[in-house]
Amino acid sequence: MLLWSFVTALFFLIALIWYFTATEERVRRWVGLFSIVMLLANAGLSLFPLDKAIRLGLDLKGGTAFLLELEGQPSPGALQQATAVIRKRVDKFGLSEPIIQPVGRNRISVQIPGLAEAEKNAARQQLSKVAKLEFKLVHPQAGQLLAEVQAGQGRIPADYEVLSFAPEEGRTTGLRQILVKRRAEMGGKYVRRAFRGFDEVGRPTVVIEFSEEGSRRFGALTSGNIGRQLAIVLDGEVRSAPVIQSAIFRSAVISGGNMSPKEAEDLASVLENPLEMPVKLLEERGIDPSLGRDSILSGARAGWVALALVVLFMVAYYRVAGLVAVFALGVNLFLLFGFLAQFHFTLTLPGLAGVILTIGMAVDANVLVYERMRDEIDAGKPIRQAVTAGFERAFSAIFDSNVTVILVAVILMWLGSGPLQGFAVTLVLGIVANLFAALVVTRNTFEWLLASGWLRRLSMMRILTRPNFPFLAWRRAACWLALVLLCAGLTTFFLRSNRLLGVDFVGGDSLTVGYQQAAPVQEVRAVLEEAGIHPSMMQYAREFRQLSLETRYGEGERALKILQQKLPSAGFANARLDSVGPVVGEELKGRAMLALSLGLAAILLYVTLRYEWSFAAAAALGQLHDVFLAVGVMAILGQEFTMPLVGAFLTILGYSINEKIVISDRVREAVRLRLAGTFPDHVNSGVNLTLARTLITGGTVLLATLSMLLLGGPVISPFALAILIGVVGGMFSSHFLTPALMYWFHELREKRGRVTQHPAPQSA
Repeated sequence: MLLWSFVTALFFLIALIWYFTATEERVRRWVGLFSIVMLLANAGLSLFPLDKAIRLGLDLKGGTAFLLELEGQPSPGALQQATAVIRKRVDKFGLSEPIIQPVGRNRISVQIPGLAEAEKNAARQQLSKVAKLEFKLVHPQAGQLLAEVQAGQGRIPADYEVLSFAPEEGRTTGLRQILVKRRAEMGGKYVRRAFRGFDEVGRPTVVIEFSEEGSRRFGALTSGNIGRQLAIVLDGEVRSAPVIQSAIFRSAVISGGNMSPKEAEDLASVLENPLEMPVKLLEERGIDPSLGRDSILSGARAGWVALALVVLFMVAYYRVAGLVAVFALGVNLFLLFGFLAQFHFTLTLPGLAGVILTIGMAVDANVLVYERMRDEIDAGKPIRQAVTAGFERAFSAIFDSNVTVILVAVILMWLGSGPLQGFAVTLVLGIVANLFAALVVTRNTFEWLLASGWLRRLSMMRILTRPNFPFLAWRRAACWLALVLLCAGLTTFFLRSNRLLGVDFVGGDSLTVGYQQAAPVQEVRAVLEEAGIHPSMMQYAREFRQLSLETRYGEGERALKILQQKLPSAGFANARLDSVGPVVGEELKGRAMLALSLGLAAILLYVTLRYEWSFAAAAALGQLHDVFLAVGVMAILGQEFTMPLVGAFLTILGYSINEKIVISDRVREAVRLRLAGTFPDHVNSGVNLTLARTLITGGTVLLATLSMLLLGGPVISPFALAILIGVVGGMFSSHFLTPALMYWFHELREKRGRVTQHPAPQSA
């Protein structure tokens, strides 16, 4: 399977390069078709078998819950350090989407989605291994001394001790024990990075890279002991004991003849993230999906309805071109899920936000191309020239809008953690699939339709005929309206943040209660919601006949009483109440804010380079308006802020920049071509020219989010409501707020330019 995946990927890359460099039309068509087939084959191989291709998250499928306890009396700092370390071990690349949070004063709850039986043992070791790394010198006559001790003719020196080799190393060398110094020459705190490598014969190893101080210490250690053995000790076991051949400054290598690549990867992970205190595993249990089966079914139904509505609209409005767009959308989604399977991504509700954004951007790319084709047809060009010109003229807007979103996603992948990284990975893969579908699949399909003679004319509906609405005339009223709404919403959020922030952000009560007969999750949730208790998580552990749920602080006991009163047939009893820390700790909050700030800065820089600073500042402020408006309105409505809601806000952030870029592209084009009129005329014209595109694209997204809102159920509806608010706010800001800011910033630049060119005369 891996061989065929490599072969199809290689052929795809060759064909794609050939497609973009080919000059002969017939060759270009066939090479484009071949590249599409190869990439679809590659994605199809990743999706086989389907039931194992994409792992569903805890909210969609459930998984395994582990309860860990730190030994001794850990400080709050030690508990937070252990939580952060375990998160990095379990979710190094942000793809696993686990839930990890402190419980009480000395325990940590770890929930990992979809673990197979064979994976559970590795997970237990990852979670409980302390990873205390030490470098100890071996006694020069270790073998002789050990032999004498075993024969009863000698004794171990006071400053040395006998350690055992790790099992796989012992089997390889035949040596079971080794004599090393009690005092370590160097510890693991100097490790900067650890990763899997391979030796000269292809066996897995673990490469340890040191910090600057560690490099100096290790260099001094190895240069002063050439010819001696140096034992690399992990948690009291010798992993390898190579002979020092020369001075080594930057890195060390752990080798083991029987290490698998997965074992080497796990070992590298724990070495890079050592625990300060030992932990022990208290409990392990299987858990049901936190959303509940009813919510998942209603969400899936809403998703299919949304997709069907988008497809029907595109076909009804664009007709033959709409069918091509639907085909490209199908290819886009197939590729996206194939990529997710290749990267072993765990799909959760926040991850689905990235998929929703991808669908929106995929439809948007086709609408941009088709509206440009319509302009060329209206100008009297033949169908073939109109199609070619449509793709060429829409390319810059499609490219810029996708690149700006990729910039944010890459920074989130680099600096983010947990759900942020998962969202970013989905988004990047979705954009790659989207660009291929828009620039290769759609265009190649049109090329085949034209060459075969099946496409002789393009017939499309038209909702607007040369609109000429004076958007800039409303700039002051629009800005005052935006300011009032933002102030009202954000003031409400800050004043009520202690009540709005859910358990994911501030912690709360964790209630685990036994039952005799399982009540449906939807019914349990409805009973609690009616009493004003909004559980952030609810899961059955049917193997232990237990129900676990998390509420705000002080609501756990009341939740138990309500369940016992309202659902007596369930027989809820034997409750255990704990306090749990936030899933989103201070470290995650800090990294998230840094990642988002740098992402916005990257957008500003890119748009400034591609357009000008006034365009960039206007687009960025409009983008922030859309997100803050959604946050404020959700606060006014009293919605609890959870991790799925953060996924919705990230979706708005990514989608919002699209419209601003498209309008900026039209304005830049008018300025570059020196069309008749002033800069305000160009801004008004640009907004009017993209109005149909905004209504169509925004309409398709609204169709999708409305179906999720009305059919998704109580868990998914807040997520859809936030996106709905953001999309409506984005349509408003793109046509009133951003153009106004663009105009004012441009005027400011012009005034500064005039002052620089004509300085005021100085008095004598």
